[in-house]
Amino acid sequence: RPHFSSRVAREPAPPRRTRLFSGLTRSRRTFCAAVMAPKEMIYALGQDGFDLETFQKRISDETSKKLHIVDVYTAWCGPCLSIVPTFKTMQVGIDQFEDRCTITQMDRTSMPEYVTRFPQTSKPHFLFYKAGQEVFCVEGLKAPEILKFVDENLPPLEVDE
Repeated sequence: RPHFSSRVAREPAPPRRTRLFSGLTRSRRTFCAAVMAPKEMIYALGQDGFDLETFQKRISDETSKKLHIVDVYTAWCGPCLSIVPTFKTMQVGIDQFEDRCTITQMDRTSMPEYVTRFPQTSKPHFLFYKAGQEVFCVEGLKAPEILKFVDENLPPLEVDE
């Protein structure tokens, strides 16, 4: 029986081929990369240079056509973070989502206004801003209500002529 150190290293196997809709083939690695979300699009206050001032400018911009979703949570709350996969699914499933919507997660203690407005609870609060104004608020993890509002209020796709 050979020792581990005496094993011969083999060349890595070529990527498997996957048949695509048009009959063309592409490696699974390439295909998976094409299906995955293009980038992390959920902004978190205090990460990657995204600060309170940047956040406030974003949601108060009256000229912005984007829908801004703010997920106000309590740090210890599990249900508050369970909406993230739903947001990522929207990013992948809705055309040009990043150009039409932003999503920000922030602890309720980050803004004095949110501390007084939202008590410390295991219910997340979702605020929706458009053209510099808060237009809707959802208390609790009500994904169907959130998805319906997003679907009805996303700005239309801009078509290049």
